[in-house]
Amino acid sequence: MTETSTTSQAWLMSDDQFKKLIAVLIAGVATLIAVIAFLQSDASARDDRANRDTKRYSMQAMGRQVGGEARANYDYDRAYQAYYEFDLLAESAANVGDEAAARRYESLRDRMKSLSPLLAAPYFDPASGEVNIARYEADTYVVETTALTERFLAASKVKDAWDYKSNTYIIHVTLLAVALFLYGLSATLSGRIARWIFTGTGTLVALVGVGWAALLFAQPVPDLRDCKTADGAYAIDAFAQGVGLAYQNQHDQAVASFDKALACAPDYSNAHVERGNSNMALGKYAAAASDFEKAQASGDQTANVAGELAWAYYLQGRFDDAVNMNRTALKAVPDELWIRFDLGLSLLASGQIDGAKSEYADGMKMAAQQVADAKAAGAEPPSYLWWSLDDGAISLEDLVGTLEAGTGNPPPQSVANPDAVKEAATEVIGQLKSLAVALEYSGKPPAGELAATISPFAFAEPVSDDQGNVVDYNQAESFAYGIDDVSVLFDYSGMQDGQDVVFKVYVDDQEDPSWRIAEPWSLGASGSAEKPISFAYSNVHVLRPGEYAVEMYVASHLAQRGKFVVEPGS
Repeated sequence: MTETSTTSQAWLMSDDQFKKLIAVLIAGVATLIAVIAFLQSDASARDDRANRDTKRYSMQAMGRQVGGEARANYDYDRAYQAYYEFDLLAESAANVGDEAAARRYESLRDRMKSLSPLLAAPYFDPASGEVNIARYEADTYVVETTALTERFLAASKVKDAWDYKSNTYIIHVTLLAVALFLYGLSATLSGRIARWIFTGTGTLVALVGVGWAALLFAQPVPDLRDCKTADGAYAIDAFAQGVGLAYQNQHDQAVASFDKALACAPDYSNAHVERGNSNMALGKYAAAASDFEKAQASGDQTANVAGELAWAYYLQGRFDDAVNMNRTALKAVPDELWIRFDLGLSLLASGQIDGAKSEYADGMKMAAQQVADAKAAGAEPPSYLWWSLDDGAISLEDLVGTLEAGTGNPPPQSVANPDAVKEAATEVIGQLKSLAVALEYSGKPPAGELAATISPFAFAEPVSDDQGNVVDYNQAESFAYGIDDVSVLFDYSGMQDGQDVVFKVYVDDQEDPSWRIAEPWSLGASGSAEKPISFAYSNVHVLRPGEYAVEMYVASHLAQRGKFVVEPGS
């Protein structure tokens, strides 16, 4: 009995021994609290420093953006336009034989060169009189603002990481404070079992707090701003250079710059995205898809990247993958028109014609509702809405053109039931274009059906006699460079005077608004008509080279469409 009691007391310790143990534990935990408090203070200071950096980068980026755009706008819209106008006047005077006036205009033109660096090498070509505005903008502000924006984003991530550490260290200090409380409480208890329970619990809490703090301390805080490439340049600067090169459509060189940035920072999601965009521009669709996939793996789960990845899949003929990725993107942004139209396009190419028409119909309803909501709020619809409608129609036209040519992207052989696809695509093209015109002019979808009949357009160069009267037309689908007058000829029936008629002219898929005509019809119910695309009033201007598409809308319905080509000069 006596031996058992002595052994038990030895295991449980005497009061003095226990209190000495508690004192040691309290001292150790207090020391750990001091260490973690120091780490918390250091993390908080780093958090504040990164936060100041974000504000600095943000202000610098905004200042460079505003200042750079203002500078580029002045240089192009004022200095270069003045140079261009004097050059035209000099050419016009020379064409009518007024050499004195031509020399005066040339003198004024040349004086404009001193007003702007845009009118000097390497941005100005004296032989053509044209400027490389993209290079000028890239050098003036695009590269610098891109680098500042990326540093802002990098500093924001650093701030968030140190903020998390700082706040979590406070939790660790709190846990150790709880352990101190339990240790102190255990020293006041007379029951030996109770004091050991409190001591053990306090020790467990302390171990959790210390272990958690150690893991947090070991967790690195990567800073993209410090990442350098093999040649000593910063990864962010290499990325910004790539963006500047892509801005100038120098995509091969841009890809090389993005490669340098990614060699230093393999998880640089923005670099993956921009390299994907450049590979898309180069027609390297598989490489682009890989880039967008890597961007997603690096944390960029935005709908924009998902939509671009879906487009890369579509151009490779991977229609099922494109459909799935477009649906993923639409879960995040169900009202994004371009993604919904791309979904319809992928469904159409895969042979799911009814499903495709349904998606296009849903997108057109959304567009009409967005315009109605904007008008009701006294605002104008956003520009991307019109872009989405145009882009949806252009994508369908490209698909039809690919099927007719038998070559291109997506691979024609990957398209299911091509004849039915072309028929459905042509139908939807008319719906999209008609909707765009109706929403622009009336704010509502087009009403009723097209009652008029417009014959296919014929394109011709007018032939005039010595008095300037047109006596004949030389019809063609292609015209030599230097032509300044092309007539659009057509027959019509079922028209009504007073109907709203719109003519639109596209050059290489981009509308030239200077050629748009919107006016009431006044030529009667039936007959023949001519609409000129003409610079005949000028002795300087000619139609620029490219593929021209002319569209005629009657009561907001696409009534006819045709194309001609102006060949490039020698």
